[in-house]
Amino acid sequence: MKRLFLFFMALFLVAGGFQGKSALAASDDITGITLEQEMRAMIAAGVMQGYGEGIYKPAKEVTRGEFATFLSRALTLPEGEPKFKDVALSSKLAVGINSASQAGIINGYNDGRFGPNDPVTREQMAQMIANALDYLVIEKVKDSVQFKDEADFTSSIFKSSVLTSVHYGIINGFNDGEFKPKQKATRDQAAAMISRLLDTASQQEQETEPPSDADTFKVATIVDGQLKYSSKNYSSMDQASAAITDSNNQVVTQGADQTQIVKMKSGVAVAKATVDSAITIIYAEDLKTQLTYVVPQTELRYIDADDQKVKVQIAETIGYVKQTAVTLVPNQLKQGQSYYMNNGGSLEHYIFSPAAGTYASYVYGKAPSFLTPGVKYYSWDGHTFLNENGTKVGDAYQYFNYLSVRTTTSYTADQLNQYVNAVKTDSPLKTQGAAFKKAEELYHINALYLLANAIHESNYGLSSIAKDKFNLFGIKAYDGDPYNSAQTFTSFEECILYQAEKLSSRYVNPSGGYDNGAIPGNKSVGMNVKYASDPYWGQKIAGHMYRADNYLKNADFGKYSLGVTSVSGLNVRQQPNTLLPAEFTYKKVGLPIVILESTPQPDGTWIKTIPDLYSYTDAYIHGDFVTEIPIAK
Repeated sequence: MKRLFLFFMALFLVAGGFQGKSALAASDDITGITLEQEMRAMIAAGVMQGYGEGIYKPAKEVTRGEFATFLSRALTLPEGEPKFKDVALSSKLAVGINSASQAGIINGYNDGRFGPNDPVTREQMAQMIANALDYLVIEKVKDSVQFKDEADFTSSIFKSSVLTSVHYGIINGFNDGEFKPKQKATRDQAAAMISRLLDTASQQEQETEPPSDADTFKVATIVDGQLKYSSKNYSSMDQASAAITDSNNQVVTQGADQTQIVKMKSGVAVAKATVDSAITIIYAEDLKTQLTYVVPQTELRYIDADDQKVKVQIAETIGYVKQTAVTLVPNQLKQGQSYYMNNGGSLEHYIFSPAAGTYASYVYGKAPSFLTPGVKYYSWDGHTFLNENGTKVGDAYQYFNYLSVRTTTSYTADQLNQYVNAVKTDSPLKTQGAAFKKAEELYHINALYLLANAIHESNYGLSSIAKDKFNLFGIKAYDGDPYNSAQTFTSFEECILYQAEKLSSRYVNPSGGYDNGAIPGNKSVGMNVKYASDPYWGQKIAGHMYRADNYLKNADFGKYSLGVTSVSGLNVRQQPNTLLPAEFTYKKVGLPIVILESTPQPDGTWIKTIPDLYSYTDAYIHGDFVTEIPIAK
């Protein structure tokens, strides 16, 4: 309970700041509403999030999934196992829903669904609040009030939950004597209920909280898949680490129940959502400079840890995450791990979900020749492969994941349509080949890439956002309310051109602000670094390009040699010399290039490449600073 108490204290301090309104507050849409103070407290505490600067939509209806997530964040619930058939692991609300389910706070319908997108009613909110009181071990005392519309309650259970919530002042009836149990709840009402729940719990905890050793450390030994704890407590991680006598089988734990592993020799760090953030941010060592970010349940390679942060690897990036943002799993306790496999000549990636204990797979590209069919191989970056013993077996990059999107596909509009029609006959994308080729011509973004991007983001144009809003790329579909926030277009062509322009000007343009290389990529290089929280977004799109190219007789595969920069600050020039100023500069090591041809010059060999800048046609880089990469064949 210590962690919850700290949350209450933080909330108290935050709420204390709302006694006077700032100039900034006056410009948002919750200034002056009846429940302003409660809503500001929940926003400041990270329980609720906005829809853009100053936009919080207090009168907007709340869904069951959103309210469950609010409760999960407010109570800092531990992760839970998936239970409901209509809550996909990829859903932004899955973590909160599963956590609330595991804690016994929410229940589903009789058919096994939860109905995450259904509006939550007042009686449903009251029932979840009553269940939260059970979770917090707070006595459920019912008020004696009688409502005029008692016959409208779904059951006596809902009525009992409402009376308990009324007793603690968490919810009230209306002035006309009714409760209106079926009325749909709004965001400001949800904020008020959770704020009052926390007030109730805070009062109870201040009266009953026993002394806690939540900040102490222990050494635990892994025996037969279980942690066996030593009896001694340590006041610091360094002291506990120094007490380890068998580093292969012992770990350092922390917390009142000592279930949180905070240091180990080897294993994986599993990303998780926190009260502060629904994603896990990977920082530089200062924990201030953001390198990239990933979704919950992403496996990160564990390297080391101290009491504040964990050193991890994602793709080729070495960075740091906060201790609270990951769950450490030693190798001895792993229930599974993501792997790659050669299936019929194609490289398939099986992604493990630690919470669910299940795998989901996708085709990444062509399997490297050194991978034996049917055998599991492991890779943190998608090109360096290890066997079960951790021995490197080879290195091979996927062509379409490292191919610049500034290239032009060999395929015509009709051929792109032909492919879509062959694999998904009901897809509206089967008539959009001309739009993809138009975008390619106007903005120099590869049409095959754009098609693959649309297939991945919109399920071949069959998602509700695509069908209702002509939005093929999830443009402005923000996590809090993706459907309603998603931008509406007048046609698929308008959306395709919009996406091509956005990628060209922001993500591929070296001065666009989001540039990390003009390729789909991963969490180290390419658009995936800053475009998507899914660490395999780029690889999945590359997989769609590979399958389309394979169907269309491989006219694109291997058309170019590919390389990466070997130094930072590498200038790109219009001629194979230094007479003219640089067009632009590759700021980092490892950025991708297309190798068109080599040109011998007095000062060495220069490489002609395709420029990342839209406005240039010729570009040259000195060959001493380019490393050609091996492509999977």
